[in-house]
Amino acid sequence: MDLSEMRTTPGATSLLEPGSVGTATLERTGPADLMTATTTTSQELDRSEPASGEDSDMSPAEPQRSNLAIWLVLAGVGISVLLGLIAGARAGAIGIGVVLVVCAIFRAVLDSPVGLVIRTRTIDIVLYGATAVLIGALAVATPSI
Repeated sequence: MDLSEMRTTPGATSLLEPGSVGTATLERTGPADLMTATTTTSQELDRSEPASGEDSDMSPAEPQRSNLAIWLVLAGVGISVLLGLIAGARAGAIGIGVVLVVCAIFRAVLDSPVGLVIRTRTIDIVLYGATAVLIGALAVATPSI
């Protein structure tokens, strides 16, 4: 958000300039006086530095998470759609069921696969597995697809 704006009033000009995060500086110049007002946040008031001279923002680095699981699932869905177009709806539906089983396995084995973590681990595994079984059963049991 840009905080810069120029206002002109009779006899005075105000300039609102963006400062650092959470601050804004208001400068008012008139024919006889110069007034500066600064608003600060509580973050800026704490300017203590560590004794060792290192940067004060020493939070541990977030581990790099792999996107491999979501790419494999996306590829499986794409292959299932192609299989459904080429070999028939039953084969495509069974392919989607297999992809859901793979999702359940990824969620059970991997720490937190990107794109597959929605609820708790147990609930995700049960829902992926139950949906896979339901889609597979409907694909096999439904006549004429």
